[in-house]
Amino acid sequence: MITLSESNPINKQRIMANKITGCVFDLDGTLADTAPDIALALNKSLNEAGLNQVPLESVKGMIGNGIPVLVRRALSHIEAPEDLASDVIISMLVYSRKYYCEKSTLMHGVKDCLEGLKKRRIPMSICTNKEETVAKMVVSALGLSSYFNAIVGSRPELAKKPDPSMLQIAAGAISSPMKTTMMIGDSEVDAATGIAASSISVIVRGGYCHKPYDELNVTYLLDSMEELLDIIDNQYLISG
Repeated sequence: MITLSESNPINKQRIMANKITGCVFDLDGTLADTAPDIALALNKSLNEAGLNQVPLESVKGMIGNGIPVLVRRALSHIEAPEDLASDVIISMLVYSRKYYCEKSTLMHGVKDCLEGLKKRRIPMSICTNKEETVAKMVVSALGLSSYFNAIVGSRPELAKKPDPSMLQIAAGAISSPMKTTMMIGDSEVDAATGIAASSISVIVRGGYCHKPYDELNVTYLLDSMEELLDIIDNQYLISG
């Protein structure tokens, strides 16, 4: 079911006056269920340090802010000393490049949605807190590279989401003004990023969200990715 957030009312006439000039997607939990590979890399790193493993379902609750935050959450979860974080982070960065797409799969409806956007000539890019090199490897392994003009991921000099910088770069790469750019994600981090950048914020249920959906204050809350095309067709003008 498509929900237009009641806490973020939008003038229908203003919507219909705009075209969607670009779609920027999150990766983990939005385009792909990458949690099994993230858990694999994390647990390889923890094992190397002689620490206990973290179950997959618990790992899902830690995803969203990049590897350093994930590792610190994991150490807290298993009650391990925080001063081990640096070594585990370095180790996990290595393992994440080795086990980048062993078990990851596309989220439901993603391929059809991307095909639909391509047919509508809406340019697409990705912004993710995953390390940029690894993000590109994952997207390629999942057969999605041809859909995206740019993949913006974690870099040493770039602030991570929910800072809007990453989204602004990803939208700029497809020449899409923020007010007519959709930021599509699955979590409170993506919601906050889209709102901070003054974009059209879209959250798809079923990913790695750690807050109640009704608290996210996004423009649209979707049950599945297929609903995105309905929004664009029914709420916005189409280019061409």
